[in-house]
Amino acid sequence: MNGLLIVNKASGPTSHRVVQEIRALFPKVKVGHAGTLDPAATGVLPICLGKATRIVEYLMDLPKEYRAELELGATTETGDAQGKITGRFPVPVIAKEAVEQLFLSLTGEQQQVPPPYSAIKYQGKPMYYWTRRGVEVKLKPRKIQIYRLELVEWRYPGRPHLVFETKCSRGTYIRTLAEEIGRRLGTGAFINALRRLSVGIFTLKEALTMDEIRKRAGLSEPGELILPVDRGLSHLPALTRGTVDIERLQQGQPLLLEQAPGPGSLCRVYDPGGRFKTLAALDEVDGKLWLKPKINF
Repeated sequence: MNGLLIVNKASGPTSHRVVQEIRALFPKVKVGHAGTLDPAATGVLPICLGKATRIVEYLMDLPKEYRAELELGATTETGDAQGKITGRFPVPVIAKEAVEQLFLSLTGEQQQVPPPYSAIKYQGKPMYYWTRRGVEVKLKPRKIQIYRLELVEWRYPGRPHLVFETKCSRGTYIRTLAEEIGRRLGTGAFINALRRLSVGIFTLKEALTMDEIRKRAGLSEPGELILPVDRGLSHLPALTRGTVDIERLQQGQPLLLEQAPGPGSLCRVYDPGGRFKTLAALDEVDGKLWLKPKINF
């Protein structure tokens, strides 16, 4: 079984736990996820089955969209509601227009330091492993991209909080973004609720809950449950080649092209029957354009 399963993750289980459950539903099938969601976070979690696990890194590179509720006036050790309160702060009078202006300043290329409670590896262990043991690790800022940051709801005074939606690049931590928003507003902040709305072309509309997946996994014909592998690469240009060329690519041999199939350095290659066969790289050498196989299917 090869393909993609788009899960609408519930609050509570870890992304790894979701993978374990799907492994149990599809025995002897290799399973992996494309982008960790915190246990309390909900929403789109792409799961790769079989040969689709070969494209995990490309799915993780896709932009993601989130809706987040941000609580003002306090900070927590984890940057979300699951962590212990580490500080309480007064919330100054803040105009909605000031928040919108702040969001504009945070849009575009940014530098962000990953949070201490994260899955980023240090000396082979995730950061949360070291943090829980009291080991302080100083991580370097990383370049991220905020494509869109939009204020959805602004509640002040009363229980000061705001809801925002954002579209961002790989490596963006919404908890860290929330803390930065709090600092720039002159108070503390943490994420009270987080929902991933999309990963690339995959949205909540086609995402299935684990209950739905359990009910349909036992059917002899799962139908639309499993999406084809190349759906996860649909943002790349496509190219059709003849049978001889496909055989050469699948033997690891490069092909000389007259012109590029589209912008970018990767493309999908199909046989004359429309079957996805190869993920290939475009490489220019001495003025000539070569198509070099990266992953064969």
